Amino acid sequence: MLAAVCYFVIGVSHLAQPRAWAEFFVEMRGRGEVGSFQNALLHFPLGAIIVSFHNVWTGLPLILTLVGWGLVLKGLLYFTLPKYGLRKGLGMVSVEKAGGFAVAGVFAIALSALFAYLALRR
Repeated sequence: MLAAVCYFVIGVSHLAQPRAWAEFFVEMRGRGEVGSFQNALLHFPLGAIIVSFHNVWTGLPLILTLVGWGLVLKGLLYFTLPKYGLRKGLGMVSVEKAGGFAVAGVFAIALSALFAYLALRR
């Protein structure tokens, strides 16, 4: 249920404040390699928690496992190759493209609904 709650809150926030999210990541990019580490610190902990407590490789629960490993790998990338993360990840964010955060918000809320369903059906 932790992933459901996290993805719901982040998703709603992305929908409500896409420009603020864009500004946040642009500011983070401006901090250079420190900003890359900050981005890793946003993603890695949830991923580590998911893969530590949810390692299911069949059926619909597989989606949560893959999301968890994706967050772990994203954290690894930003921690170990910060310049690449700045160029290919944070470098793609701009205030002019803030609408992309609203799209991501819809996707996050959909994942939240799936994760809540998986948690409640047990």
